Amino acid sequence: MKKFFVLILLFTEAPCSAQTYTIESVPNMKLINNSYVTNPDNLINESTVIQINQQLATLEQQTTSQVAVVLLNSIGEETDFNFAQNLFKSWGIGKANKDNGLLILFIKDQRKIRLHTGFGLEGVLPDAICKRIEIQKMVPYFKEGNFDQGILAGVEEVNKILTDPKYAEEIRDDSSTTSNYSDGADREGLSLIGIVAWVVIGIIVYFSRRKTDFYNSPNASHKIPSDKITSGQWWLWYYVLPIGVLFAVALSADWITYFGGLYAYVGLLGLNKYARITKESNAWVEKKEFHATYNFLKDQKSKTLGWAILFPLPFIYVQILLKRKIASIRTIPRDCANCGKKCVRLSETEENEYLSKESQLEEQLKSVDYDIWKCKACGQFSMEAYLNEKTEYSECPKCKTRAFYTASSTTKVAATTSHSGSKEIVKLCKFCNHRKVSTETIPRIETSSSSSGSSSSSSSSGGSFGGGDSGGGGASSSW
Repeated sequence: MKKFFVLILLFTEAPCSAQTYTIESVPNMKLINNSYVTNPDNLINESTVIQINQQLATLEQQTTSQVAVVLLNSIGEETDFNFAQNLFKSWGIGKANKDNGLLILFIKDQRKIRLHTGFGLEGVLPDAICKRIEIQKMVPYFKEGNFDQGILAGVEEVNKILTDPKYAEEIRDDSSTTSNYSDGADREGLSLIGIVAWVVIGIIVYFSRRKTDFYNSPNASHKIPSDKITSGQWWLWYYVLPIGVLFAVALSADWITYFGGLYAYVGLLGLNKYARITKESNAWVEKKEFHATYNFLKDQKSKTLGWAILFPLPFIYVQILLKRKIASIRTIPRDCANCGKKCVRLSETEENEYLSKESQLEEQLKSVDYDIWKCKACGQFSMEAYLNEKTEYSECPKCKTRAFYTASSTTKVAATTSHSGSKEIVKLCKFCNHRKVSTETIPRIETSSSSSGSSSSSSSSGGSFGGGDSGGGGASSSW
């Protein structure tokens, strides 16, 4: 009879021990009791959980990095990578502005351990280091069935690296011999994916742009300066050359050479773009279209500013050259439209004689800068206006003077978490005193769901992760 009851207990407990988890069914213990460890199947002892929590709490205080340890019996047919990526994003492990999170995922039935990193930790915990930690520090214990010591060893190693970057460099040196093959395979895989994607995307982009978006497109407009390239140049610079670069760098010896090759390609793109801008601006200067050329160069300088931040070389140099060209446009001598002789640009004090009161005010407000060109031979003069895009003044709807500004902004109804508010905007013109009053809506105050008192999934003793994100970095190992 005793054996009979033992068999019954075994059969009734089996389904519980073999529970298959989904992203939604994995309990987030950080929300429940502020624990960094999720251990619903009791795969490690409570004393181990306490040790890990103490280490990871101290780690977050010292570095702001957040580490989540999840131990599950089974995730069914789901792959460890997909499960880790989706769980990482669902929980938001790491700080939102740093993405410095790490997920340590243990899957018993697949005999898998995965270290899944956020964007911000990919530098100090690259794939090769994660693999090294798993193979050397964790897997040997897992093979012996000692899950407690294996998880502890992994957490301790991660703790050492994140609190001491020098220790990470020592591991990087030790792991260089074992990671060359996987690094090469990763580079080749990335390059192959990039080539295939580039071929498909390139064909789609070309046929969507061929009618209007190339310099030689049949419906392209040439009424203003443009840095567009011809379809042949596009195929060379944005299709053939990138594929060649991806193929070449796939054979490189290390990641530095790999990304160095890609950076060199971007640098060539920058120099080619500047060459096109220079050629187009010179052509429009020859047409005596100085104002159009000036606006074109300012627009191009603005467009390449973001590239200068991402790729300082050569785009900072391009920014400097464009700034010089912009300044030079306003000093190129003009020809008199009346007699064809050369004109001279008047000084700021000399030009006031030819400016209206509205224009003089605009110059005082620095909303518009005027250049007056006067022919010494016949006395004919011309005026060019250059708008200041950074000024607070706009064009007055009544007198058209660029002296219209916001005089006051008064809140009439304050916004709350339940409804929007409103404010009264008063605008005045400093030239004609035209006054315009309008009402604008103030959006209601948004509150995060994690801080809401009505949340049923969290308790007063719980916390939450910081909203971090991951690009899928890390490594997996089996035992």
